[in-house]
Amino acid sequence: MFQVASRPAHHHGAIPEPLNLMSSHYQNSSVAQKLNIPRRLARPAFAEPSRDALARVDPSLANVPFEYIRKMLAGNANQMLTAVSLLTIPNALPCAHLPPTLDAPIRPSSHAPDVSAFPTHVLAILSSRSSATTPTMASFADRSSLPASTTVPLYPASALVLAAHCALLPPLPQGLPPTGRRAALTLPIIPLTIPSPESFPLLHAYLHTMRPDTLLASLLPALASSLPQMPNASSSAGSNRSVYVAQFSADRLVRLAHTLAGAALQRGGSQNTAIGVLMAHVKAVNGLWQNACALGVFDAELWGVMDLAWEVILAAMTKISEGR
Repeated sequence: MFQVASRPAHHHGAIPEPLNLMSSHYQNSSVAQKLNIPRRLARPAFAEPSRDALARVDPSLANVPFEYIRKMLAGNANQMLTAVSLLTIPNALPCAHLPPTLDAPIRPSSHAPDVSAFPTHVLAILSSRSSATTPTMASFADRSSLPASTTVPLYPASALVLAAHCALLPPLPQGLPPTGRRAALTLPIIPLTIPSPESFPLLHAYLHTMRPDTLLASLLPALASSLPQMPNASSSAGSNRSVYVAQFSADRLVRLAHTLAGAALQRGGSQNTAIGVLMAHVKAVNGLWQNACALGVFDAELWGVMDLAWEVILAAMTKISEGR
């Protein structure tokens, strides 16, 4: 287990301080205390991904700055998404029948991306059953200890993406080297334990697309039509700047909180039910936070989006609980 600090260490490139954009009324509200919700998301101590892990994936990138690598990966996001769409990979498999590798057929396409865009591994995600406030580090699961009756979800993943973003992820076992055009890929299946398997799709999608706007819309779907989109070729992708989040003023966050509160009341019908609706959002953000801590992901836009969503949700809860 590792403890998360209330503030990040002062380090060049460290994740930013928690947002502090709401009015003092929302900051001083007791709704978070009543529901035993942290006022702000805690910050783990900053860590840079392992150069050795990166070199194992691609020796030519061993001395390339991480920011450049992340920008390159963000620029290739559409190619990677296209590559995944051409593969036939089951959504889940029972632990009792979890093979060491998976043969994924590749559908023929006249616009197939370069072989380097295809995933290198398949992650089989299991729960580490960690505390909601003290996430356990991610770890590889022992296949012999997997419960046979459990079905685990599968996620195709790029070893380079994971090595460039996840400071606390153990190095992945070597995948098979790409060998030009093939009818199928043989991908190692890696059982990985994390604190919140149900929230992993959010982090998995973000790391492979670097789209903070899509992530925020997934966390707050009732506000999706009110949120600005980010260009595909964002200048902040892969950098340590919160460009997307920076455009949200305090007034705008308050308006979003009011809209979210209204949507929760409309869906729930009563104050208590509406709070329950918002608690589901709290659980999603908390799960994303747990996984980011466990894997050691310190992307500034990711943390900015989590902070923003947390602020808006708590403000919406305050509005509902006070009947305003």
